[in-house]
Amino acid sequence: MQSLIQVVNKLQDVFAVVGEQQIADLPQIVVVGTQSSGKSSVLESIVGKSFLPRGTGIVTRAPLVIQMIRYTEETKQTMLMSHNIEDNESITEWVEFLHMQNHFFFDFDSVRNEIESRTNILAGNNKGITNSQILMKIHTNRYDLTFVDLPGITKVAVGDQPEDIDEQIQKLIISYVSKANSIILAVVTANTDPSTSESLQIAKKMDPDGIRTIAVVTKLDLIDEGTLQDTKDLLCGRRIPVKLGIIGVVNRSQKDIVENKSMDATLTSETEFLKTNYPDICTKHGNKALARTLQMILITHIKKVYPKLKAELEDMKNKLGRKLMLLHTPDNKVSFVIGLLKDISKSYEDTVNGNQNDVSVDEVIGGASVSRIIQQKYLKTINAIDPLQDLTNENIATILLNTSGTSQSTFVNEKALQKILSRQLKNLIEPSLDCVELVRSEMLNILNSIDIRLLDTLRRYPQLNEDVRNVFEKLLEENVKNIKDFIESYIESYQECLDTANPDFIFEIIKSNSTIQEEILAAANINNYKDDSDSSSDGNWKDMSQNKKIELNRIQMLNQLLSGLNNNDESLESSEQVKLHRDLSQCYFEFIRKIVRDFVPKRIKHKMINCFLKVLDKRLNEEIFQTYLIEKKIDEVLLEDESFQKDRKDLDTKLDAVMKALKNMIDIQYL
Repeated sequence: MQSLIQVVNKLQDVFAVVGEQQIADLPQIVVVGTQSSGKSSVLESIVGKSFLPRGTGIVTRAPLVIQMIRYTEETKQTMLMSHNIEDNESITEWVEFLHMQNHFFFDFDSVRNEIESRTNILAGNNKGITNSQILMKIHTNRYDLTFVDLPGITKVAVGDQPEDIDEQIQKLIISYVSKANSIILAVVTANTDPSTSESLQIAKKMDPDGIRTIAVVTKLDLIDEGTLQDTKDLLCGRRIPVKLGIIGVVNRSQKDIVENKSMDATLTSETEFLKTNYPDICTKHGNKALARTLQMILITHIKKVYPKLKAELEDMKNKLGRKLMLLHTPDNKVSFVIGLLKDISKSYEDTVNGNQNDVSVDEVIGGASVSRIIQQKYLKTINAIDPLQDLTNENIATILLNTSGTSQSTFVNEKALQKILSRQLKNLIEPSLDCVELVRSEMLNILNSIDIRLLDTLRRYPQLNEDVRNVFEKLLEENVKNIKDFIESYIESYQECLDTANPDFIFEIIKSNSTIQEEILAAANINNYKDDSDSSSDGNWKDMSQNKKIELNRIQMLNQLLSGLNNNDESLESSEQVKLHRDLSQCYFEFIRKIVRDFVPKRIKHKMINCFLKVLDKRLNEEIFQTYLIEKKIDEVLLEDESFQKDRKDLDTKLDAVMKALKNMIDIQYL
């Protein structure tokens, strides 16, 4: 069953080669502890060799994946023969690094030097850390086991360490222990309170129920005799709530390291210590028990997570395959270009008309965004315009005088009213033209909301992408110029051609503003207008209600007033005449505003959107595809952006890695 671990080792190798160690949530043991917890000593005791860099401050500055691989005699002989090494019984372990394949280390001091050298390459010569892994294989006659050694937890930056070194280390550790398939090996010292242990705090945060955490208690030999019972309670799981167990160990002291005490001698001393101090539980503790327990836990865990891991890799294979398909090089470039242009036109039209397959739930896009511009910006702006903006009674009086010349002003001065309204209606032009610009800008933005696969394809080919966007901009510019000219001319026609006798205008006065209506009639001194038609023999008139009769009377009077047919010979005071022209200007402005706010959106939709969509496919074909054919530029415009070439290569490498991983996982099914 140990070969299960070797299969997972192969998966680690595969993903490490492509530089994507975290591409899959692989089952692995992650070692977490403070710098002074004895973490390195635990690992060296498990391996049985002294090979880790030592010193002050942060020594482990890169994740170190240690794969212990139990070799067979056949494997050993193959290795020796391939390197022309005579059969040497003294060789019981050897090491190779993934970054130095086919180069074997037999001296563990050289292994230490290589770890230090590789760390400096990956993390720099200062005391910073890196996410990049160092993967080493220790071929041993002991057992199969794999673990990841992470930088020791620290709180204070020392020397040339970055100020946020503690945050960097925490982030790196959490990136490993937060994964559901990681077993957390939390290293705790026996001579400190477990409740203050940094490694246990991290484990509890990432694994609240302790179902994937095992604790290792170091420095059992450094506690006072009076605290042995407390330590026994600790080792028996009464103080640390973890489900995978708690194992106490005694490692080499600093004195032992200086004196180069052998690992075998250390294990012997550890066994004697445990028998003496913890006779009833000694067989459950120590480095040998730790190695056996870790191996059992890892094998059990691999078997447990295998189905889900395989399903995740299958899903990853499919996703990578789909992404790679989008980056394939077209076989027939002519068909590819014409098909792409048609798809872009169709997707754009669908997005404008709300027919896209994937409807966004995060933002308003397409035709809905254009409607929102008209509703929330244009209509709101134009409705807020004051009909009498910047127009005082003094202004009106001056215009009345200036337009009368040497003659006395008539009751309704048509020329004055024309000047006033021309001045006020001009305020409708700018918001209307601004609306056109906003819609133009949004229609360009809609191009970025079409099918994401088409956009990704366009981005692959910078020249084609630029040409497509140029056609959109050019076609919109043509429409924008025409529609702006038409809207401006449309509003100007109302500025220049005053028609106060228009029945619709009269009805507008009657319907919209009764106060102004009364003021106009009062100014004309015809409120007491009497109609003789009461004596009419017309049956229809007699059948009308009194309110209807009054309304018809007022329409007739207003028509006479605005048509200059007023028979009242009394001269008007200047102030009454000013008020009359002010009120008439306001009514007429409201009348024209209603027409304009109905016309402009319709004109935009008809000439700027619908007409654009009708000719888009034709213009893309004529100005891009046909031009490419004539100028023989198909190959030139299909030159890919370098970043996409790199993306395709990366995707291809990752897909190959996942395929190899799945192939390796087949072996697990038969174990």
